[in-house]
Amino acid sequence: MTRFEMEISGALGAAWKASAEREIEKLQEKADNGEIMVDANGAASWRSNGRAIPSDCVEKLSWTSLDFSIEATAAKRDEETAAFMENYRRNYTGPTAEERMEMEAAFGKGTTVVDIISGERIRL
Repeated sequence: MTRFEMEISGALGAAWKASAEREIEKLQEKADNGEIMVDANGAASWRSNGRAIPSDCVEKLSWTSLDFSIEATAAKRDEETAAFMENYRRNYTGPTAEERMEMEAAFGKGTTVVDIISGERIRL
């Protein structure tokens, strides 16, 4: 059972249940007023930026009347993340002098720090 399922079921108390119900109502309003759109594949995204709805919102959105696909939304979000990572790697130029100084202050001189997205190993 997810945290939200525990909240909406009342397992965490009346206050959490009421809060969860308000979150569902807010997402229903966004769906009703067109702030959330659904593409031909069933993926739900924000109209403001076209990005897929985050997974925590998808769980709550599934409690609304909006007809969308959880799986298609997850697939769109995964595609967007992959594209972001590829763009980051392509444009990565390494840390600035200030960032290197901050890393050295945090981790110590002589330490090797790895940028987990680009894979670059940075010797401080």
